Amino acid sequence: MAISINWGTKVIYIPKNDTLDVTPAGSPREIRQLSIDQFRLTLNDLQDNVDGMTFLTTHLHTAPISLGGVTLAKVIEIINGYTVTFEDGQYAVNLAGANSNIADVTNVNQVSVRSANSAGLQDLSTLLTAAYQGQVVVANTGQAGTFIPIGTRATPVNNFTDAITISSTLGIRRIQLATSGTLSTGVVASGRTFFGDNSSVDTLQIDDGANVSDCSFNELTVSGTLDGNNIFRNCTVANISYVNGLLQECSLTGTISIDGTAQANLINCWSGTAGIADNQLVTIDMGGAGNSLALRNYAGGILLRNYTGGGAITLDFSSGRIIIDASCTGGSIGVRGVCDVTDNSTINCTVLDQTLNSGLDVINEGVKKASLLVPHTGNIA
Repeated sequence: MAISINWGTKVIYIPKNDTLDVTPAGSPREIRQLSIDQFRLTLNDLQDNVDGMTFLTTHLHTAPISLGGVTLAKVIEIINGYTVTFEDGQYAVNLAGANSNIADVTNVNQVSVRSANSAGLQDLSTLLTAAYQGQVVVANTGQAGTFIPIGTRATPVNNFTDAITISSTLGIRRIQLATSGTLSTGVVASGRTFFGDNSSVDTLQIDDGANVSDCSFNELTVSGTLDGNNIFRNCTVANISYVNGLLQECSLTGTISIDGTAQANLINCWSGTAGIADNQLVTIDMGGAGNSLALRNYAGGILLRNYTGGGAITLDFSSGRIIIDASCTGGSIGVRGVCDVTDNSTINCTVLDQTLNSGLDVINEGVKKASLLVPHTGNIA
């Protein structure tokens, strides 16, 4: 049951579950908290629907006032004969976030209603800035809900749907993962910035159907399906699809699938796989035709596959090897730097090998020819 209004009796009913449990450890009595501003917004919604439009307004709202560098809190006044009834029970409710007359118009039952009215009460938004510190914290050990202080470091939220709601309400773009989590299908997180406390511990799984367009990811292990124009920094990226955007200083494992026609830029990345066998290489799947890849200063092994032309591919290695798969059937691929190249592509795919290894092959061939004059059989290392 949610907050409701009996328009005939003018009674505003507040269920216990619409308040936040803030009971301190060891307290003999349950203590709840009502965010007065959230309560005001709920009343607005009820008044705006078809059932409430013809009735007198429930409250007046006076916005925060700034005086002498201090922002004083908003004031909410219940008017026109409306009263408030809390769900009955042996618990207390703290009224938080604004000055109000709610305690004065509350119908008496077992619930103890505690007002914090003060002539110098500061605006909640100012306090929230300090409480949230520019981030909404998510942890599977947290609790559900969108009421203050859920989403702070001390009281994390336990799901991304509520985290995004808190983020939108407070205008905070940063989502901080204190534990691993999953962005499930239907979650709209576009434009957010995700951080982990520890990239080797905190894993973010992105389900197909979650909206993460224009999101950035930092200090996380990330896998799943993207939506485009994404940025990764200092992450472990494992088995991820629909990559376009930027991966910078990331460890790569599994299969990285390029898609979306925009260019994917992999800068200062490396293979996170310790093995050197062909089946242990990082696989980059180009998704057929039309996708571009710029790889810069990469260290480790790569299997490049499924490239049929269009777009452009340039690969710069600081140290590594690449196998160009037979599924690369068109277009051109440029390879530079210190790299061992195995080209299994078809005849219609042009591989421009400008690696230092290629240059050594030319030198060694010249040395062998010169050995006709001066005997020499070994290669220059």
